[in-house]
Amino acid sequence: MILYLSFYNSVLYKPLTYMRLKFLLLIIAINVSCFAQEKEYNSATVRINKFIEGTLITPYSDASVPLVVFIMDAGAINREGNDRMSKNDAFKLLSLQLAKQGIATYCFDKRLFKIDAYGIHENEISLDHFIEDVTSIVSYFKKNGNYSKITLAGHGQGSLVGMVAAKNDVDAFISIAGNAQAVDQIIIQQLEKQAPGLDKRAAAAFAALKEKGRAMDYDPALESIFGYNLQPFMKSWIQYVPAEEITALEIPILILQGDKDLQVEVSEAEKLKEAVPNASYVIIKNMNHVLREIKGSRLENHKSYNEHWLPIMPEVTSAITNFVKQ
Repeated sequence: MILYLSFYNSVLYKPLTYMRLKFLLLIIAINVSCFAQEKEYNSATVRINKFIEGTLITPYSDASVPLVVFIMDAGAINREGNDRMSKNDAFKLLSLQLAKQGIATYCFDKRLFKIDAYGIHENEISLDHFIEDVTSIVSYFKKNGNYSKITLAGHGQGSLVGMVAAKNDVDAFISIAGNAQAVDQIIIQQLEKQAPGLDKRAAAAFAALKEKGRAMDYDPALESIFGYNLQPFMKSWIQYVPAEEITALEIPILILQGDKDLQVEVSEAEKLKEAVPNASYVIIKNMNHVLREIKGSRLENHKSYNEHWLPIMPEVTSAITNFVKQ
């Protein structure tokens, strides 16, 4: 039997023998297979409530998979890990890598990133709102998803938010570049190194904030910390000591840190490990705060915060994958 088909640039109606037909079907099968391999994940925008919207990335599979909810660092950070001044796409890239390993992820915009759209004022936001947002996310996916387990993974400030929210209905917790000390102690220590003398003024302002609820007489150089609109949030933040909060968790914990992090020192990860000795503990050599490999100067480190094309260090993906799937 002779079939008449067209194929790419072949002459129309050129007779195909049985062997040619087998070759054609083989090419089609290869193309379909390659397409399936390229489709490694599904992506969807998921709105939890009026304050929470993010991206859910799931592996291209019908099987039940683990879900990791990423919680972003301090500031107005979006679901991809970027603020308004830089673009590193750290958590967008990490989510895609985890999808290849059979792990679903949900990354969401912080309230601060869409403060105007939400119609709220900066002085109305507290750290407890961030914790409530994460709790709402966990409840949503418990009800509306078929996941084998749910893990919270907090980056920087998000580590504290995650460890407080993880006390209920969560299977595991990951701290990525999280501090162990309260934020006021971290700030005072940083000022002591970078602006000697200003640390004592900051300590006095923090003391007033704790005791009186408001720091009135602070050095103008500390406006970015004690500005009128910032003090309510700062007051809520300094109430938490991460090294104490993490001890309340009765779930598996992973502490992940890079030794080239300019914002969070390895000693903070060490303190968290001391607080929870049974936690998994991974220090990644040459990794900075935005999960990139840095082998050169501080300038290279700073530049990487706005170089979204740089790959995420594979050790991050493997550490999270091994922990989540254990």
